[in-house]
Amino acid sequence: MIKCNVKVCGIINRTASVKQTSDGKSFVAFGLSVDVPSTKGDAVSVNISVAAENADVAALTQGRRVSIEGVLKIKGAPEKKTYFNLSAGNIEMDPVAESGIAGEIEFRGVVCKDIKTPTDKKGNRYLRFSAYSTDKVGEDFFSVFVRFVSFNEAIPSFIVPKAKIEAKGELRISTFNGNLDLSCKAVELKEYVKTPF
Repeated sequence: MIKCNVKVCGIINRTASVKQTSDGKSFVAFGLSVDVPSTKGDAVSVNISVAAENADVAALTQGRRVSIEGVLKIKGAPEKKTYFNLSAGNIEMDPVAESGIAGEIEFRGVVCKDIKTPTDKKGNRYLRFSAYSTDKVGEDFFSVFVRFVSFNEAIPSFIVPKAKIEAKGELRISTFNGNLDLSCKAVELKEYVKTPF
């Protein structure tokens, strides 16, 4: 599970239309293209599917710039792609803000092997590792990897390969040589224990 409370700024790339959920509720759906900065190479556009309950369909036309606050869910997809689905709250038309995605991430997943505890320039140890969250799409499972860094003084003993964790922190999205790079400056790390029914 990767769920983020975000503010997203981009350009509509698919004009809004009214759709219905399986239980008959109407909502407005449109596509958004967001330029994500690159640490190497050119900026890359990320496509986000947006759903909004109360939105002005006529105003949400292709090519218009919007800023949206809402809940972003990130899921794995075939061919190493990533799905971005945004449940929109507030939508601002023609904002001055730069294109991008900023906010807080909530993550639940499995720790990878690359756990490191380097020291910074002041000699303080910090924690660096990757973890992945897996989602089922049809009959298949796909994963999204997130890089974590934690500057808390105490390094948790449960951060070991294959451990299940929950994390919260600052979301950072960039690209490297055209590949998406998700990272989190963690403010909260917990061992995930599935609650029995």
